[in-house]
Amino acid sequence: MARERFRLGIRLRLFVVSVVIIAFGLAAAQWYASRGLDQDFASRTRNDLALRARTVGVALQQANALDRERCTAPVRSLSDASRARITLVDPRGVVRCDSSLEPSRVAAMSNHNDRPEIIAARRDQTAIALHQSSTFGRPFVYAAQRIDGPDGQWVVRIAVEPVVIATERATLSRMLSIAALLGLLGAAAMSSLAAQLIAAPVRALTQTARSMVRDLSVRSRTRPNDEVGELAGALDELADGLAASMESLRSERDRLGTILDSMVEGVVVTSSEGIVVVTNRALREMFLRTQDQVIGRAPIAALRVLELHEAIEEAASSGKRTSVEFAVEGVRPRTIAASVAPLKGAQGESAGCVAVLSDVTELRRLEGLRREFVANVSHELRTPVAAVRAAVETLQSGAIDDPKFAKEFVAIIERHADRLRRLVEDLLELSRIEAKELQLRPEPLALGEQCEHVVELFALAAKSKKANLSVSIAPDTGRVFADRRGLEHVLTNLVDNAIKYAGEGSSVTVRASSLGDERARVSVEDTGPGIEARHLPRLFERFYRVDTGRSRQLGGTGLGLAIVKHMAEAMGAKVSVESEVGKGTRFHVDIPRAPARRTSIPPVPSAEGT
Repeated sequence: MARERFRLGIRLRLFVVSVVIIAFGLAAAQWYASRGLDQDFASRTRNDLALRARTVGVALQQANALDRERCTAPVRSLSDASRARITLVDPRGVVRCDSSLEPSRVAAMSNHNDRPEIIAARRDQTAIALHQSSTFGRPFVYAAQRIDGPDGQWVVRIAVEPVVIATERATLSRMLSIAALLGLLGAAAMSSLAAQLIAAPVRALTQTARSMVRDLSVRSRTRPNDEVGELAGALDELADGLAASMESLRSERDRLGTILDSMVEGVVVTSSEGIVVVTNRALREMFLRTQDQVIGRAPIAALRVLELHEAIEEAASSGKRTSVEFAVEGVRPRTIAASVAPLKGAQGESAGCVAVLSDVTELRRLEGLRREFVANVSHELRTPVAAVRAAVETLQSGAIDDPKFAKEFVAIIERHADRLRRLVEDLLELSRIEAKELQLRPEPLALGEQCEHVVELFALAAKSKKANLSVSIAPDTGRVFADRRGLEHVLTNLVDNAIKYAGEGSSVTVRASSLGDERARVSVEDTGPGIEARHLPRLFERFYRVDTGRSRQLGGTGLGLAIVKHMAEAMGAKVSVESEVGKGTRFHVDIPRAPARRTSIPPVPSAEGT
């Protein structure tokens, strides 16, 4: 509504300015015309009265009416014709006739030789004067004309009341005023039309400008060869420039948004007032927030992390980069590392901060695993190295000369050296698997034949442990898609562990069965002492032992099951375990029948896969 009033105001201003200018012009013209008219009217009135006086004088002279008895009728007749009072004065100043008085009253009139118009007429032939009439008691304008008669200088006088002249002048002035008013009205109408014609393209440009607010493709399409046309052209050029700038900004915004949303790191940008203005998808996923829950709020209110809030405030106040690491609790606890840098404006003033947040949970976990791995390897190596060192020192101290003791200590050295060899080999193999250096060559294999082959390999070992080793192949087992060497490695590790830890008199069974069209299962079951449930989740971790002393006594390195799991996953298989204390343990390997999506070793995904 305010804009509409402003739009009408332009037209109204043009109209008012035009009318005021015209009114002033007409007023000045009327004032000047009135002055000239007054002067001209006064001059014309005097000339008219003088002319009428001369005309009356000539008429009286020709009518031989310069006599008291003969002048009454001609004077009255001439008074009616000239619409004026006529007075005839003889050479002595005596009034002979007066058209406005009866003859009886004329004789009572005073001598007129002292009247200024009479005096001037006798001197100058014709005279004009304005003064109070002693006869009627009101002013008259007099025009006197000298008439040279046989008996001297007669004077005929024409008298007109000023009010008559004023009435005529007022009539003329009224006509002039009416003409000026009509001219003003006509000029106002023309001004209104001109204002409308001028304001129309301006209103069109205003409407175009408003449309450009919503759509920069709108153009004025106005091309008159005047200032309005130049304004329209400038507006179109401005719209073209703005459209190009907006398109560039939109492209930059989309590109920046795509880059931010594709980043793994979370990004949060704050304004100079400390309010969050920009975030990306990674940050919102880190804190399980929506866009509306973050934008427009302070970091402490949006993310609820005091350490990050303090780091942003410190970077904003000090103008230096700050770093902080903090833990985020919740359904999925994580460790976040944040780097906060201040932003500067065009004049060097503070324009807010940008914080880049990285999820270092996995990195910190791997660092912990690496420390644990180093500690475990050191611990595993310490025992055989210490035993070998002790045996060597004993031999050096003289036991080497005693054949009995020398043979015993050499056997100790050999046993622990073999354990070191197996440990190093397992570490190297696990390292190759994790580094994806072990290339598998999967092929269709008859699962039953592979199981029978492994049972044959461990027949003597089972007999030496007094364990009953058997194989059970279901008729629908069929073929699987796996690497021959990898599958044999998995099965031999499981069967070897079962024979070692099941104990004397136990039974170990290798079963092969079908799980449908997609997978087949190999199970290695034993009737040994079983494993407590609390150990099962960590059973496939590196160097994890249920019974440390017994495992080392049996020559285990603590890496066999970890290798089994990694090798099986490399072939697309899945390993699981079931166990009950006193009833035995069952390891299951579910092997795909079709080619797996990946045939190279993937990186270790979690602690359970180490």
